[in-house]
Amino acid sequence: MGAVFANQIRAAIAFVGDGARDTFPFDFDVFDAGDVRVAINGTETDTGFHIALTPTDQGGGGVVQFENPPANGSTISIARQLYLRRLSSFDAMSIPRGDALERDLDLMTAALGDVDRALSGALRFGADQGEGASAELPVIKPGRALIWNAAGTGLANGPTADDIAVASHKASQAQDAANRAEAAESRSETARASFERSTASAMLDLDFRSGDVLTWEDERRMPVIDAPVSRIMDIRETGSLVRLSSGAQLTLPVASLARNGVRFRVFNGDGTMVDITTAAGNVIRPTNGGVEATVYPLPTRGDMVDLVCDGTRWFAAPIHESGPVVKLLRVASQSIPAGGAFLVEWDQVIEDSHGLYDSGVHGITGLAPGFYHVDIGVRFPITDQSVFTTLSLERFDGTDWSSHLQANDITAMGSGAAHSLRLNGIARIGTTPGTGLRLRLSHSDAQTRDIGASGLLTWCHIHRIGG
Repeated sequence: MGAVFANQIRAAIAFVGDGARDTFPFDFDVFDAGDVRVAINGTETDTGFHIALTPTDQGGGGVVQFENPPANGSTISIARQLYLRRLSSFDAMSIPRGDALERDLDLMTAALGDVDRALSGALRFGADQGEGASAELPVIKPGRALIWNAAGTGLANGPTADDIAVASHKASQAQDAANRAEAAESRSETARASFERSTASAMLDLDFRSGDVLTWEDERRMPVIDAPVSRIMDIRETGSLVRLSSGAQLTLPVASLARNGVRFRVFNGDGTMVDITTAAGNVIRPTNGGVEATVYPLPTRGDMVDLVCDGTRWFAAPIHESGPVVKLLRVASQSIPAGGAFLVEWDQVIEDSHGLYDSGVHGITGLAPGFYHVDIGVRFPITDQSVFTTLSLERFDGTDWSSHLQANDITAMGSGAAHSLRLNGIARIGTTPGTGLRLRLSHSDAQTRDIGASGLLTWCHIHRIGG
């Protein structure tokens, strides 16, 4: 008796080649080698391999052996594809053999199983749907989408890609109009809230008997908000003047198209460190070319800035800035070897209003464009030999450091005293990707000289005086 054929759930198998293996087994039943389809990387091939089948009573399946091993990393797929046929035939006088009938039934069972698996991946009506509906395709019209008709009873040709693009564009225009309407509503609410009849009296007074027309205008333009604690601004407060104090932080609304034109004027009211940020964590872009940051500081009393939204981001337009102010000291001695120019390494930061001192470069970085007053003194002990000294204020232009201001001096001779080397001037910081200032010292002595230890006499003061 022959083996009983089982309709396997799986009638395909895949392998990944390693460049050396040339034999790949499969365990599903087929009826002859022509029922096996072989594909490499998704492309079916019918040459370059041989198929050896295993008898059904010995487990079924078989082996595909390639003449040349498939390439490393390639995907080898082996699948069954049956075509309907009869494996035996009988005439009216024949007595059918049992094994022949069984083989014919096996073929039909396998073929129906393959059809069932194929149908399970096809689109079909649900159990509670399809009543009165047809899935017959309409006449083919290139470039059109396939949609259900208005009655939901059949398929129809839908819009073209151009039609869909036009609809999408009109939807975008509608969204833009909605955003503008929201902005207009916000502005009208702000205007209504800022106008009090008791203060402005009548806006329009008509006297038809005398023919006189009297109009009044609300002269208030900038409501004042006192913010001694952190505050989140509302777009309906646009135009307000905000006084920040007591270390408070002001949070701006999220920038959006509907908020184009929303603006606030903010100032530091008491000299504590206050700052401004945004609800979405966006960067704030200074209009003077300063460094973009998520937090905009107002560290000095009287510092004032306008914050304006353009619909996509916030701009900071400084109105009054009294900083940054930086005061550095070198209190310990520092050796200055002969034959070179060496950076002065500051070891105390007395004041740094905007947090700009960078100990990694021994200088002040991230300076906003403008003019800076520089006052520098270096305590240089004198010896029995007079030397030529040079103080160089170096400026960073976003790429490299170069000398910007210099002061030369010749030290006195003696002992037990020090010479004060001085450098004063106005440094110009431009709108470059990176900015900075630092100090370098050189001397003409053949021996190492020192910056003298002092609590006060080696200093660097830098103060922004304007743009």
